Amino acid sequence: MSSERTALPGPAKYFFLRALRPFSLSVTLVTCGLGITLAGHDGMLDVSRAVLVMIAGMLLQSAVNLFNDYADVELWERSDGYYANNVLAMIRRNLLVAKIMAGLSVAIGLVLVFQAGWELLVIGALGLAGGYFYTGQPIAYKNRGGGVFAVFLFTGVLMVVGSYVAVTGEWSYPVVLYSIPVSMISSMLLLANELRDVQDDAVNNIGTFTVRAGAPLAELLYRTLAIGALLYAWGLGFSGGMNFPWIMFVPALALKEPFQILKASKMAHQRNILVKLPPVTGRYFVVFGICMMLAI
Repeated sequence: MSSERTALPGPAKYFFLRALRPFSLSVTLVTCGLGITLAGHDGMLDVSRAVLVMIAGMLLQSAVNLFNDYADVELWERSDGYYANNVLAMIRRNLLVAKIMAGLSVAIGLVLVFQAGWELLVIGALGLAGGYFYTGQPIAYKNRGGGVFAVFLFTGVLMVVGSYVAVTGEWSYPVVLYSIPVSMISSMLLLANELRDVQDDAVNNIGTFTVRAGAPLAELLYRTLAIGALLYAWGLGFSGGMNFPWIMFVPALALKEPFQILKASKMAHQRNILVKLPPVTGRYFVVFGICMMLAI
């Protein structure tokens, strides 16, 4: 029993604010914001719909964040005592809040579907399925190493495209092209979490991409996505896809800190520095997203 106890995550992971993962809400701010910006660029901005889109997106992202920890229930149920019971109570409380948030998000989504059309219903259904099956059975793709790739689609491409469709009621293939770089950074943000938690995940047999592929390959993918997103945005901008493409040089300056954290984590006495990687990546995501919206 003692070995199981040492493998368990610390209880602070399940405190409401930490479980909410506020830095990851940058995903919603950027992806929904980009979809709304593109709608305005195309002269089809509906402000009331845009507000509803942002509220629904924030609620859904928060719900997914809170729901993800429910996969740890099995770990804690193998333990016993007052300590384990308290943690289980926190997880279940967070799950209840997640269900309420998801329900509100779905309700807003249905209002938007009524206004925008059936295409949004399909996009929303795919997004809900993607959020649930991140840790939900029978797929639980987080434990199969598929999280990085699924996040690219579900919290990247679908969020941008869905926001655009919700605001305009129209489908636009070029919007998919604009969604690619922010989708790459969505995957970066998940990798940041996986790199931070890789030791705990490995002990608890949680088969994330980083656990399966190894931290060095995950770090290489993190750097590749970071640089690739910039190169893609520059190519898009200077080929005529942005009015002010030079603004996209600014995010390159914001990459210094996350790359320094990865370098420092190689030193034995600095391994805990990876705890800083997710919030720093979240800030980079915000900088990149704001610059892209301004550039368009």
